[in-house]
This record gives sequence, structure tokens and C-alpha cells, in this order.
Amino acid sequence: MEKKLKQSILTSYLIGAPIGILTIIATIWIPLLLTGEGLLTIVILGTYGISTIGLVVSFLIALWIGGKIAYKNIKSGKSLLLTSFKFSTVVNLIIWTTFCLIVGLSVTEEKFLMMIPPIITFIVCTILTTFSIGLLISHIIRQINYKPTELKNSR
Repeated sequence: MEKKLKQSILTSYLIGAPIGILTIIATIWIPLLLTGEGLLTIVILGTYGISTIGLVVSFLIALWIGGKIAYKNIKSGKSLLLTSFKFSTVVNLIIWTTFCLIVGLSVTEEKFLMMIPPIITFIVCTILTTFSIGLLISHIIRQINYKPTELKNSR
């Protein structure tokens, strides 16, 4: 594997993994911290516990794929915003599809109702990460792939 591609994938992991995993942990624990009661946290874990494990595992795979896609987009001269959008869409599509598949396989009643929160979350996360983490990762990958003088000339 090419050195710059490896660095791009590593960048995706180094920035995306801590932020994503902390977000998952915060989503589970914030209700407990805000209310002082663990009932909502128990409901979240009881309802989506197995799916959340699948989400975390698929997230680590998705960051590798997203890093590779961002590298290819930057290398082919695509804009940072388009690269960020593709990165965010691919990563979120992989993790939330995995999440929904596990919900679909593990839930026996009200599957459609159980799918509504992850579908809404997919849309919100894709929009938010396109303009934040995805953009930061794409920017750093662009810096990895171009020397500072090449970067100035390409603007």
C-alpha cells in the first residue's frame, strides 16, 4: 500500500475513532448524568445494546474505507467539501446500515418503529460530520498529499 494512502487512513482513524467512540459513550451516559437516574441508559442499552456493538465494530471498518475514499478524492482533485461529504456519507451509511440490520435481525416486534431513530441519526450525523470532522479529516489528508507549494498553486 502506498505511503500517503496509509497516512490518510491513519488520519481517518486518529481523528475519527476517538471522536466517534466518545460520541457513542456520551449518547449512552448523558441521560444518566443529566437526570441522576439510570433508567433511560438501561432502556437505551436494553433496546440498542447489541446494535451499538455492531455500530462500533463497523465504525472501525468504515473509517478505513472512508480514509481510502477521501485519499482518492483528494488525489483526483475533488473539492474539500465534496470529499468531506463523500467521507461522511460512506462512514455513516456503513455504520447505520449495520446498526439497522442488527436491529432488524434481533427485534421481533415494532421493527419499523425501532428503525426511525437510527435513520434520523444517519441524516443528522451525515450533515454534521460533513461540515466538521469529515472536513477536518479531508483537509489533513489534502495536506498529506500535497507539498505546501503545490497546495498554494492548486487554489
